[in-house]
Amino acid sequence: MSATTRVRAFWKVHPLFGAVFLVELLFVVALAAGALRPLAVCTVPSDALTQTEDGSLCSAPLTLSSGGYRVTVIYRATFPQEPQRVDGNTVATLTFASDKNPAAVQSDAIILTDTFSAVTARLWIGTATTVEDLVLTVTPSPAEGQTFALESITLQEQPVWRVVSLVKWLLLFVVVDGLLILLFLGEGPRAPRCGWAVPALLAGGILLASLPYCTDFLYVGHDLRFHCFRIWALGQSLAEGQFPVRMLSAGFNGYGDAASLYYCDLFLYLPALLYNAFLPLQTCYQIYVVLVNTATMLIAYYSFARIGQDKTYGAVAAFAYTLGAYRLTVLLLRAAVGEYTAMAFLPLVVQGAWAIARADRPRARDWLPLALGMAGIVQSHLLTAELAGLFLVLFWLCNGHVMLRPRRLAATGKAAALAVGLSAWFLVPFLDEMGHEYIMISDVHSDPIQSSGTYLMQLFSLFGYPSGTSGWSTNGVMPLTLGAAGVTALVLALVCCLLRRQWYRTTVARLQWLGLRGGLALCLLAAWLSSTAFPWDWITSKMPEKLAEILRKPQFAWRYLDVALVLLGVIAVLALALLNRARPRWAQYGAAALVVATLLYTGIFYRDYMYNQSPVTMVSVESLSDCPYESMGYEYLPAGTDLSLFRKVEATASDPAASAQWLGRRTVRCTNPTGNAVTVQLPLLAYRGYRAVDTADGTELALATDERHCLQLTLPAGYSGTVQVRYAPLPAWRIAEAISLLTLLGLVGAAVRSVRRTRRPAKPSIPEEEPAYV
Repeated sequence: MSATTRVRAFWKVHPLFGAVFLVELLFVVALAAGALRPLAVCTVPSDALTQTEDGSLCSAPLTLSSGGYRVTVIYRATFPQEPQRVDGNTVATLTFASDKNPAAVQSDAIILTDTFSAVTARLWIGTATTVEDLVLTVTPSPAEGQTFALESITLQEQPVWRVVSLVKWLLLFVVVDGLLILLFLGEGPRAPRCGWAVPALLAGGILLASLPYCTDFLYVGHDLRFHCFRIWALGQSLAEGQFPVRMLSAGFNGYGDAASLYYCDLFLYLPALLYNAFLPLQTCYQIYVVLVNTATMLIAYYSFARIGQDKTYGAVAAFAYTLGAYRLTVLLLRAAVGEYTAMAFLPLVVQGAWAIARADRPRARDWLPLALGMAGIVQSHLLTAELAGLFLVLFWLCNGHVMLRPRRLAATGKAAALAVGLSAWFLVPFLDEMGHEYIMISDVHSDPIQSSGTYLMQLFSLFGYPSGTSGWSTNGVMPLTLGAAGVTALVLALVCCLLRRQWYRTTVARLQWLGLRGGLALCLLAAWLSSTAFPWDWITSKMPEKLAEILRKPQFAWRYLDVALVLLGVIAVLALALLNRARPRWAQYGAAALVVATLLYTGIFYRDYMYNQSPVTMVSVESLSDCPYESMGYEYLPAGTDLSLFRKVEATASDPAASAQWLGRRTVRCTNPTGNAVTVQLPLLAYRGYRAVDTADGTELALATDERHCLQLTLPAGYSGTVQVRYAPLPAWRIAEAISLLTLLGLVGAAVRSVRRTRRPAKPSIPEEEPAYV
């Protein structure tokens, strides 16, 4: 039967699906037809605004059809007072509103400062909607001596949003149709018999973990604004043609920020590209979180199922890990993008170490998870990579009699080489910059690490603290606990310890028991390291300063809960697998208890989270002006930089006879009519790699570092022209990029060959002759 015949038969049996599909098709055709209309452009001059009683300027009602609009505001302003923020003082605020259809208008309040004379932002009008009463309101700040003059406001529709909107609806319809097909295929007496426990746990865990992001706003997190601004700045650098991005050229009001050299942002390229496709900034972040939750659940399921050799219990452990107490804290309260991204790869590291330890002759499928997991962690969060490396060393030392064998050492060496090869494009520039640049983070010393530890009552709390208490925890402003699921996993491990004599009957059970015992020991060690009970201060005071600095690198003792949480997943799956061998009913009860404990903690956490966290809207970057990028990312500035420097974006010549006009995008127009060389101070931080080139003939001009830690350009006598300052990565960095690219291509090629070899039909075997008996 052909595919067309099968489709017709399916539609004949299920006419409801055909009706839904027809409605979807008509809707898509209507969207495509609407996308062909001319792009809308609307300019509101200053004389078209009417002043109200409170001093605000309001426009007449405008009519805008559905679409995404780039808003450009041109103005002139001065602010005589000292800067209140390092990015300039607010001189006015621009807002959009519609009385008849307020839900159709999506935009932030646009902040106008005295730093710039032009600001761009974004505005969206909902799909299949026309707003006929859109009002623009400009509210000047009530500051004495301030001057503000608005010149024009332009709204220009962006064609990319039409394409993105069409693709968005197509993807939604594909998902809906796929679910309907699964639903209809599951009906009737011929419905396939399959277990729904594993898919339900996986899909349910992803949905529950992503539930707080199914909103048209975000909840405030500790690092949320910093990472959202990273996404925005990364998108700007990608739009300029940087790849990979080394310098966030839009950071610090265009002074540039080298955060990408110290904090790998590889996985943020996707939300940055989505932002460049004109999606709202908060939507880009929400999509990224959902994808990370999906990856965490699937990687954890793969890893735990292989460790426990049971898919159902692997799914239970993955469910508990993805919704683990500490992971919810990192994901929602802290919004620590790097850390919760790295947590997605931790199960791969554990599974790779487990597979190498078990196999007498480790194959690629044994050591490859370790390599990919460590590469993913290194390119997500270096502090988590340090913790993972420390516990890998402990694992190797504790199992030296097993691990220190030629084949296992060779497998470990292959994993390390592959991880380094994949990460070389980031590690080489990072180590090079750390060795040559002296940045602010070098002078940042956190409080003694022991003061950030958790208390035992806090660590083993089942459900955290109820809403309405003073703070989320005994130490800090967030719950730092193993949670109900973590305590349940420890109880399951305790039961297995009481039944330990039964695990030596088979080789598989004996290996799982040894894994459970070792995992439990390392998990309890990680929990101890995260607590105030561990003598951090005493140990670091007795050690050499360099070694003490390494131990203090994690900054906070409670970061060791990263390791404790993933080891709890290992403990859970091994305990359930062992119980299933001797007490199958106990294993089922234990799995149910683990799922219920996870659900109870998640529900209570979400209840407190919604009542304690404030919502925030981040549609475009202007919403972040009240919390500038440098408030979170100043650690990567050259040491000694004055943050108030970023208020003024201008080039200044040392001789009044010379002139320097900053044109933006690292370009300056200069003239030097004198007979001597003149220096020009540029609004660019003095990171290594910059070159100044004349745009006309390509002549390179000298650059130096001034007392502000910014670049200083030297103009020859009689010079007149335009100079562009370009950022050029060092040759060693390009070599490292080539190494990573070749490593990736080799890995892909090996995977393709492996798939082809697996699909190749086996040659028929020739039966051997029967032996002759004498």
